[in-house]
Amino acid sequence: MQERQVQPLGSKKPGRVDVRIIAASNVPLEQEVRAGRFRQDVYYRVNEFRITLPPLRERDDILHLANEFLPEAGTELGRPCRKISEAAAQVLLRYQWPGNVRELRNVIRRAMLLASDVIEPEHLSVLPVDPCPAAALRGGLAPIDSSLKEIADAAAADAERQAIRRVLQATKGNKSEAARLLRTDYKTLHLKMKQYAIPAGQFRQ
Repeated sequence: MQERQVQPLGSKKPGRVDVRIIAASNVPLEQEVRAGRFRQDVYYRVNEFRITLPPLRERDDILHLANEFLPEAGTELGRPCRKISEAAAQVLLRYQWPGNVRELRNVIRRAMLLASDVIEPEHLSVLPVDPCPAAALRGGLAPIDSSLKEIADAAAADAERQAIRRVLQATKGNKSEAARLLRTDYKTLHLKMKQYAIPAGQFRQ
C-alpha cells in the first residue's frame, strides 16, 4: 500500500499501480488502535486526508433529503409524489436517526405506501411522535412504560400490515415483485403475510 505496488498471483515481481484508496469507518479508529483491534501501521497509511461526516441528526439538510427521496420512491413504487406536512416535518427533525440516511430513505418509502396524498405524522408511525418522549428523540432519555411500548409496537405492526397490503394491491398479488419493492426477501414477506393473515389471492385480477 505504501509503495503503491501489487504482486499478482503467479507473478515473480511486483508492479506499480496508480490508485487512491477511499476508506470509511463507522467507529473511531484511534480508539480501535489503542484497544489493539486495528493495526496502527495500517491506520497511519490510510489516514492521509480525513473527511468527517457528521451523523444525520447533526445536519441541517434532513428535510431536503426527505424531499429528494419523495420522487425517487414515487417512481420506484409507482405512486405519485407526495408532500410532507409541517407536522410530519417536525417529527423528522426531532428524530435521532440512528440509521442515518439509509433509515431516512426507508421511512420515506414506507410513508409513501401509507399516505394517500400528504405525508402526515401517522404515516411515520415507526417513529416516536410524542413531543417529549423516548430515547430516539432529541433532548435526552426518558423512561417508557410497558403500555406505551405496546402501543408503539401495535402502531408499527399496523403500519407494516398496511404497507404490505398496498404493495400487494399494486403488484396484483405478485409476491416476488412485492418483496422487491419492499426491499425484503420472498420468505420474509411470506411469513409476514401469514402473521397478518393477508391472502395474496385477494389481490389477483
